[in-house]
Amino acid sequence: MPKKIISMAGEVLLIITGIIFVSASSVLFENQSLSVFSYMRQIGEVFKDLLSPGDLVYVNPISDIERELFPILFLAYWSSARIFFLSLILALFFSVILLTFYFSMNRLFKKGVKAFSFLIGSLPDIFIIILTQLSIIWFFKKTGLLLIDTAAVGENQVILLPAVTLSVLPSFFFFSNMVGFLREEEGKPYVELAKSKGLTQFRILFIHMMRNVLVSLTYHGKQIAWMMISNLLILEYLFNVFGITSFLFTYNTPSIFAVASILLFLPLYLCLKLLQVLILNKTGKEMSL
Repeated sequence: MPKKIISMAGEVLLIITGIIFVSASSVLFENQSLSVFSYMRQIGEVFKDLLSPGDLVYVNPISDIERELFPILFLAYWSSARIFFLSLILALFFSVILLTFYFSMNRLFKKGVKAFSFLIGSLPDIFIIILTQLSIIWFFKKTGLLLIDTAAVGENQVILLPAVTLSVLPSFFFFSNMVGFLREEEGKPYVELAKSKGLTQFRILFIHMMRNVLVSLTYHGKQIAWMMISNLLILEYLFNVFGITSFLFTYNTPSIFAVASILLFLPLYLCLKLLQVLILNKTGKEMSL
């Protein structure tokens, strides 16, 4: 256990060091020429600012007023975190619902669902975001009923619609992988034993097979997290959400980038590590996430 803690601490240190190096890279090609000295100096400045993040400030580009970075950055982070984790929960929920319908359909419908899943998964992210907004607006114009706010205005932040929109691609990603994993599980001895005992298909699926499928699905944790974070900037911009990615886009200085990136990636890293520990305790399988 102490070795694992030391290993995790080393990985966290490497993540923070990498973020500092990336944050300072904006001055690497100063005046259109390679400037290693400026780069090393900027690394030192970012590191010094990280030692006292409470002293960091940002300048509003419109009013040119200087303000303290905290607690405004925490507010932006909280908006993004709510959208991210709510969309992750919704993606798992929608994929399980879709999986239930899939296994209750005949072969022809199964082919249609898989084709539709492939079609949605291949669409550009921005197309899905804009299509969702236009669908809500079209429904409002036809019926006069606004199902949900389509953009944030002032202090009125929208969370549900961005979360639903962000969950679309992960939902079909989860679904496609679940179907593949379940096909692999079907021929295993414990499934045949459960069938021989007369257990129903859905009981075998959700009580016995789903646990192993969810474990297999966690192997893709990094890929899913990267896919969702990469969509956050576009989503927050189009929905006018005051989130951490839109904050970085507006106030992009090396030190602010470093602090915001640490806030963004470190909790995700810790969540993945927690999943790794839970899977090890439940199944005895050592996983690298």
